[in-house]
Amino acid sequence: MSERWEPDRRRAAVADAVGRLLAGGHGVFPGLREIAAEAGVTTGALQHHFRTKEDVLLFTLEHHCRRCADRLRAQFATGMPAPREALEVIVTELLPLDEERAAEANVARAFVARATSDPEFAALYRDQRQILVDLFSEHFERAGTPDPLAAAMILTQAVEGMRTDCLLLGPDAVHIDAVLDRLLPHR
Repeated sequence: MSERWEPDRRRAAVADAVGRLLAGGHGVFPGLREIAAEAGVTTGALQHHFRTKEDVLLFTLEHHCRRCADRLRAQFATGMPAPREALEVIVTELLPLDEERAAEANVARAFVARATSDPEFAALYRDQRQILVDLFSEHFERAGTPDPLAAAMILTQAVEGMRTDCLLLGPDAVHIDAVLDRLLPHR
């Protein structure tokens, strides 16, 4: 089928290509030619779907966030587990423990780097961060944590550190249980 009839599939292929490029050791966000080559499209086709490199990055972030959210929905499809198990599932999904999640973590890193100098990206970062804080806070509240918001903010910051450690030192450097043991009330 022609590319013009499948724009969603083509845009997803571009987002996946960006994830692969970033996971492959790019220190900076790749150029449009490199993205097009990795996605198997022409630069013209890429520009047909995205006006700017920023549009590619924003779509790529959205695409990877949606995949993570889909995995979480699938995990919780049969019902909500106890708060600790729910937090473990969420944190595990956010860590780069396989190729797909490594690409997601690298896309997030590229986005954060861009957000440090771009107010529009910074505002989106704050919005995305708040969604995660609210999600964590909900589960800490269910667990009876005395200050669920503070625990959620600490865990959000810890996840960023765990992502980096996992990318640079490997999965064995990450200790989710130890972090949750400190943040959840002991019964």
